[in-house]
Parts: sequence; C-alpha cells; structure tokens
Amino acid sequence: MKNFSVKSGFGLGAIIFAVAAVITLPLRTIQFFTVLEGGTGFYSSNDLSVYLLYGLIAASVIVFIALGISKRKKLDFNRDTVKRPVQGIISLLTAATVFSDGLAKAGAVMNDGSSIVEYNYTGAVSFNTEKLLFGAEALLAVISAIFFLSLGLVYLTGKTNGSEHRVICLSPVIWCIVRMAYRFTRTISYQRVSDLTFELLMLAFLIMFFMAFAQVNSQISDKNCEWKLAGYGLPAALLALICFVPRLIVTVTGNDFLLYEHSSAEFCDLGTALFICSVVFTRLTDRAEKNKTPVESTVEG
Repeated sequence: MKNFSVKSGFGLGAIIFAVAAVITLPLRTIQFFTVLEGGTGFYSSNDLSVYLLYGLIAASVIVFIALGISKRKKLDFNRDTVKRPVQGIISLLTAATVFSDGLAKAGAVMNDGSSIVEYNYTGAVSFNTEKLLFGAEALLAVISAIFFLSLGLVYLTGKTNGSEHRVICLSPVIWCIVRMAYRFTRTISYQRVSDLTFELLMLAFLIMFFMAFAQVNSQISDKNCEWKLAGYGLPAALLALICFVPRLIVTVTGNDFLLYEHSSAEFCDLGTALFICSVVFTRLTDRAEKNKTPVESTVEG
C-alpha cells in the first residue's frame, strides 16, 4: 500500500478538498436557518455567508481544475489486479444509494395516475415530461447500480481490475444526464434558487467525471485523461456533499420545511461523492513513480 503524500498522486488536492468541505458544509447548513426561505429556496437576503460560500466553491473548483491540468502528464491510474477492500465497500455502498434513487423515481412514476401521452381538445399530442424522465431515471439508476455492484465485487475479490465493464460503465453518465434534464424542466429562476444551481453544477461535473472514468477504467482513448478524474471529480464530490449533508441535517432535526420543495436529501449524492473520493485518493498515482516501482500483488485500499 502506498503511503499518502502531497507530492504524489493528487495528495495536495485531498487537503484542499478537506478544507473546502469543512468550511462550506457548516456554512451552507447555517444558511438554511438564516437566509433561505423555506419551501421556495430563495435567498431572503444576501449576507456575508452567501458571498463567502460562492467564493469558496468557485475558488475550489478553479484550484482543482488548474491543479489537474498542471499534472495532466504526471498522473497515472493504478490498474493493478489486487484486492481493494475500501474501494470495494464504497462501490457497494454507492450501488445501494443509486438503487435507492431508482426505487424513489419508480415509486413516483407508479403514483402518478396521469397518462404519459395526452391529447387536448384539438387532438394535439402532449407528453408527461416528468413521468417520462422519472421512468428513464429509474431504469438507468438500476443499471448504474448494477455497474457499481459489479465493481464492488471485483475490487473485493481482486480477480480483475474492473476494466472489462466497457459498455455498462457509460450508464452513470446517461443517468446523470437524465437527472440534469429533469431539473431543466422546472420553470423557476436558476439564480435565485441556490439548491437548483448547486445541483446543476454537481451533475455537470458528475457527467464529466464518469465519462473520464469510463475512458480511463476501460482504457479507451484514455491518454492523459487521468487528471480529469480529479479535476472534474473533486468539484462534483464537493458539490454533492453540499447538496446532501446540510439537507440531511435540516431533515433529521425536524426542520425539513426549510428545504426547497423539489430538493430533498438524496443518498445517491453521498454515494457518488464517496465513490469519487475513493477513485481520486486511492487510484491516482504519480506516473514516473509507478514506472520505477515494480508491481506487487498486495492488498490495496
């Protein structure tokens, strides 16, 4: 097992990520009790916490991407066929949380008694967009859960390195695209509802991360793509935690009325954030160091 070092892999990014999370998560939680209107998600006022939160998020994203680009020819992805118990457990946890999203959306589809295709009095056809998107999201969430489940079993057994999942590895990308498409159907201000803004940014970075992961893990057009796992993944993970942790705290304390009506705490956000961290902090290595060090079949996290 390689020792953690800020000089190899993406160690410096780990420190920046931890500091950003420690500051932004409490800051966002406080906003729910001070400057956010319950039910609408609108800011009642723009105090220092609003500017500080956006400033920290913007600075963190810029640093992650800049640091990734600066190391684009120095990073490598560890594909050694070994047991990875930590990443295996996290992958199984991610599978469970993504599957829970599929169950929730499937339940929403079944509880919606309206027809998918409707005709008005002139005979014009209209579609129930929400029901269609929820149905697609439910299906893709189940397929994505199967992908994470497969990865988890592979990492726990150590029989392969997971690169054989070349087709199903695109399912998380499409799942995130559908999740984003649903949010664009909401007729509401993207600037005033910060929850929606954070979700859209999170999903955009998730799409880019999972696309890069599919390339790197399957070794398809993956030359110098390793930096994207960190450059896109860490912003996605930070935003996912911002979308999940404060909402969960608000919910478990019995103040869920403070949440924007369409933005509850979704465990799939936590699952994907943990999966990204496990990839970035345990699989990205220094390319030169890896080429110099003989590969040993040992248990890795």
